Amino acid sequence: MRTAKFVKEIVVVDPDTKGEVAMSVFKHEGGGMFALDSSYIEQVLPEEGDCIIPDPFYEAPDESLRRDDDDTEGLVSLTGV
Repeated sequence: MRTAKFVKEIVVVDPDTKGEVAMSVFKHEGGGMFALDSSYIEQVLPEEGDCIIPDPFYEAPDESLRRDDDDTEGLVSLTGV
């Protein structure tokens, strides 16, 4: 499983609602950066440990749409949140 480290929180304007949305920016160990809605992270963050999400930079082979529960390929652990 790969990791992505929290960088900072930014605020952007939702183009549909024109409301402000807090976004958490992460640096992926593969070099890229991505942001997630901070309210989503609050919903899925466990009480202990890191939040695990699908890796936004993972290119899955066609047959890998099914996975075993123990398979961590294609997942990323968000650290520092």
